[in-house]
Amino acid sequence: MSSSQAALVATVGLLLSAAPQVAGQVREPSLGRRVYVEHCAVCHGDKGDGRGDAAEHFATPPRDFTGGRYKIRSTPSGQLPTDDDLARSIVRGLPGTGMVPQDHLSEAEVRAVIEYVKSLSPRFAAAPPPAPVPIPPEPPPADGSVARGRKVYEKADCGECHGREARGDGPSAKDLKIKPADLTRRPFKGGSSPRDIVRAVITGFDGTPMPSYHLLLDDGELWDLARYVASIGGAPGVTPDEREGWHFARTHQRRR
Repeated sequence: MSSSQAALVATVGLLLSAAPQVAGQVREPSLGRRVYVEHCAVCHGDKGDGRGDAAEHFATPPRDFTGGRYKIRSTPSGQLPTDDDLARSIVRGLPGTGMVPQDHLSEAEVRAVIEYVKSLSPRFAAAPPPAPVPIPPEPPPADGSVARGRKVYEKADCGECHGREARGDGPSAKDLKIKPADLTRRPFKGGSSPRDIVRAVITGFDGTPMPSYHLLLDDGELWDLARYVASIGGAPGVTPDEREGWHFARTHQRRR
């Protein structure tokens, strides 16, 4: 057994032994807690603070659940994600990061671990259930959509951060602590389809310089921009973080 495996076993034992006792018996931990300990704690930490035993192996740190702040959401800027947002990130993973798909979990396990993760942050208890920003219906593909999208890219001044050719090297990029994405590289964390791109544009990414463009672009402009960004992407690559994520999934998770 490796040192990291031994550490995970010790963590699981500590968490289970710390469960409340009734009449001298250790109460069975909730399904959500069991799923979290067995599948999530190695990266996200036993307290959900993103400081699991595997965290140091990733360039992009695992999410700190205690803060209750999420970049990949369908809700307005600054708001909490919906349960469906969290389920999508769990089941599909976040491409390009160490958060690999957890599609081996049952629907009941996914919903249970979502409730457990939400319990780690007081933000969920203090806020009303979030509602997603409606994504406008996708119009049929039309000639000139990509060319129009390039004009929307210029109109919205996306190049100031992402650069004229969308490679993340705009004039402001050097002054930003969190660097703009190279939009020509794939995959995107939130998904690379035009619909995924529209969702990212209208919600923004909390905790980064990427703002929400909700109500700043009309529906047609949103879809044209999304189709333009989709058109400039290269073949999806596998990042070092993804390779590490799959390594820890194989060695620490009970996958069916």
